[in-house]
Amino acid sequence: MKAEELLRAQFQTMHQFLDMTIADCSPEVLEKKDDVWTINKIGSLYAHIVLAEDAMVNEMGRGGELVLKSDGWAEKLAIDDASPRQFERLADLPIDLEAFRQYGKAVAAATDDFLANATDEQLNKEVDSPVGKRPFIVYLANFGLTHIAGHWGEIAALKGVQGLKGLPF
Repeated sequence: MKAEELLRAQFQTMHQFLDMTIADCSPEVLEKKDDVWTINKIGSLYAHIVLAEDAMVNEMGRGGELVLKSDGWAEKLAIDDASPRQFERLADLPIDLEAFRQYGKAVAAATDDFLANATDEQLNKEVDSPVGKRPFIVYLANFGLTHIAGHWGEIAALKGVQGLKGLPF
């Protein structure tokens, strides 16, 4: 198995787990924020995950346009930027879960397409990471996947403190 095939399978699994975890969240669960929490609400975390993946894969990896900028997603979501550092802006934005889930599916499809068709040049180009320059495929494996997994765990924990089953299995 090639590295990009493994990475593709891993992203497919993470997308499935995240979607299963978020699927039963009511607007109240999505928007719940306790004054003593130092973490953002579930809706903001979910939006951040999807926006960051869009930026990582489609701008940084593919060198193309964000999914957010296509098919009217920016207008549907009332978001104009997929910057991975938009927590402050997302903190107070009410999240339309169904719209974001559909956008998430479009981003997941774009990630899958990229990994299925990426050139060696795209996968091996050097990019800046939090720990220095890395080949993009290493960056995506180490930061892209762990980014989803880390915030997925936060979402599961926040569901748990609200009395819901956190993980879907």
